[in-house]
Amino acid sequence: MKRLIIFITVTFFGCQIGFAQDVTDAARKDNLYNTRVKVIHSQIIDADFYLYISLPDAYDKSDKIYPVLYLLDGDVAYGMAASIARYLQFGNTIPELIIVGIGYGALKKNEGNMRSRDYTISSKRGRPGTGGAPKFREFLKEELIPYIENTYRTVPDDRTISGYSLGSLFAIYTLYTEPGLFNRYIIGSPHLSWDEYRIFAVQEKAFEKMDDIKAKIFICVGSEEDEEKYFNPIDEMVTLIDEKGYESLRMETKVFDGGTHLICPPEALVYGLVSVFSK
Repeated sequence: MKRLIIFITVTFFGCQIGFAQDVTDAARKDNLYNTRVKVIHSQIIDADFYLYISLPDAYDKSDKIYPVLYLLDGDVAYGMAASIARYLQFGNTIPELIIVGIGYGALKKNEGNMRSRDYTISSKRGRPGTGGAPKFREFLKEELIPYIENTYRTVPDDRTISGYSLGSLFAIYTLYTEPGLFNRYIIGSPHLSWDEYRIFAVQEKAFEKMDDIKAKIFICVGSEEDEEKYFNPIDEMVTLIDEKGYESLRMETKVFDGGTHLICPPEALVYGLVSVFSK
């Protein structure tokens, strides 16, 4: 029996070695999601940003206009978002979108990722280079969004912003300081504890001026996330928004059972897209 096993094994591997490997390039299949990568220089920030732009499959064959999803942390989140959007569109759950991932051409901070500069709402002691959210907001408003809307066929004023952690902190900051810039918000596990919960002072000031919020908002958190850093402040902010009773605001919240901070980004995008585009 042992000799038979040895013979079969040798024969099997012999056959394997004899297989020819015929690999060629797949014609017209090298551009997933009709992705176009651009570099835009911001005069406001004096920095370059990478744009990962996904166009609907039929974009070049029609004259339709499309809503736009502006995606923070685009270097890491773009591929995930483009894939998730396609799945949801196959089921007619969300409309076709133009997706704009905003990144730095790098995943790591020491390679040029400047999310701590652009997404933080205040300069924090011991964290040099932070507090750039006001300038980044102006970059979106004055440079990026006009470029996208002048270059591609977009639905006027139908803009979604999606962020996670620090990106979601920036999204909330934008809601409170420039409420008309976006009308849909996907806010995943926002880092509200930044700089001793500074965002709550921004919220209080905004509530004094805002009579209404015309937006759809999705806010989520994982059940296993740090309570002091994420879970409790998110719960408090949602409660404060609810208590205002804004007539035009549609807000959905979700807690992902068993979710930790780095497990939940895909869930935030899936449920967030479904929520903000629901009728």
